[in-house]
Amino acid sequence: MGSPKFSLETLDILNKNENINVSLVVSGKDKKRNRNKFKPTVIKQYALDNNLEVLTPDSVNTDEFISILKEKEIDFIVVVAFGQLIKENLLKEFENKIINLHPSSLPKYRGPSPVQFTLLNGDKKTHASAMLIEKGMDSGDILYQKEVDINDEDDFTSLSEKLSKIGSQTILYSLLNYNDLIEKSIKQDDENATFTKKISKDMGKIDFSNDKEDIINKIRAFVEFPKAYFSYKRENVKILKASPVQIENPKISFVYKANKEDKIIIGCKNGGIKIEKIQFPGKKAMDTKSFLLGNDFEEGIYLE
Repeated sequence: MGSPKFSLETLDILNKNENINVSLVVSGKDKKRNRNKFKPTVIKQYALDNNLEVLTPDSVNTDEFISILKEKEIDFIVVVAFGQLIKENLLKEFENKIINLHPSSLPKYRGPSPVQFTLLNGDKKTHASAMLIEKGMDSGDILYQKEVDINDEDDFTSLSEKLSKIGSQTILYSLLNYNDLIEKSIKQDDENATFTKKISKDMGKIDFSNDKEDIINKIRAFVEFPKAYFSYKRENVKILKASPVQIENPKISFVYKANKEDKIIIGCKNGGIKIEKIQFPGKKAMDTKSFLLGNDFEEGIYLE
């Protein structure tokens, strides 16, 4: 069960393993995508391309759907970024046999946006966690975790790709070694649990009175959605990449530099940030040097 690109590595590694038979793929409905044409999810498309049976039910919790699973003599259900809540009747029917890939160091960062919050907090390591689904929010027992390093260049896109790849290996290992792992499964410590929330557009607004590290972490976390932004001459300008700059006694929100050699440097609480990639409304994202070859950005002003 999965829908976005993040699920694809897991489906692929399971489908190609000779010890596993993917007897059913479950994904989200076709949606209007490019040019208002209805297109399947990447998971459904993969299933069609590889002659796997695929269903897109309104709900996986109906008696009708559960009876389909029983007829197929399903052993395990693997869930990766599926988007539907799995309820008690399905949990009961496949008790301890529904395995979820959660991209965080559980019990840290339960909830809908673990990758973004990992980056927002500037963590240097995270985990791909194979866990059993239960009624609680990402609170099931952990079968297996694999550590993932985070470097300073990683953003949401690159870290998601790492977690998708390593997560697929985590799921494969958990299925092939299930009997051993279920006996040694680790109960999560609820007292150490932290929770993430759904990302909203307003979370992308940059406050230059914050530390440069926090601002850059926000840019990294929100590079796909909602994109970190600031206001310049009544336009919301998005930053897709930035690096830290040392400035003595910095002036918050002050534009120190705006030229193709130095790029755009803006002051913040403990230094400054150099904008490496920028996007103005209605225009394509560009590296800042290329942008400044054909566009002006005023130097020596305070941003709104």
